[in-house]
Amino acid sequence: MVSELIDLVKSLSALMREETQLLQSRFGGIQEIAGAKARLVACLDTKSAELGRHDADWLEKLEGPQKDELVEALRELKEASVPNAEALSRQIDLSVEMLAAVTAEAKRLTGTRHAVYGAAGGLSRMDLPTPISHNSHY
Repeated sequence: MVSELIDLVKSLSALMREETQLLQSRFGGIQEIAGAKARLVACLDTKSAELGRHDADWLEKLEGPQKDELVEALRELKEASVPNAEALSRQIDLSVEMLAAVTAEAKRLTGTRHAVYGAAGGLSRMDLPTPISHNSHY
């Protein structure tokens, strides 16, 4: 059972490295990798919980080459996760900036700024949200 956990950790490390390379190279296919990564993490969580239910002290009792292999796999996962997190953070920041630019341009083109006179004669200005659609879907 521990060998399955080690295989999952190694697979997740490899997938994170691949995702990091794709994020840095502007190549598509990230959705599939993100889905696979989510499934691997779920499997890893399930396997870890299963080991914990079978024997709560399984990690402390682990010794020999299996322990060394697990420690090495976890070290590789840690090394792969740092650049992956940085690349994902950059991608999220770029996406937020791009959406803000698209929203600002849509506001400029559609003129969603409105002014309303109040009962006392005051003028109230509002910026209404501009509907942004992608492929004709809001």
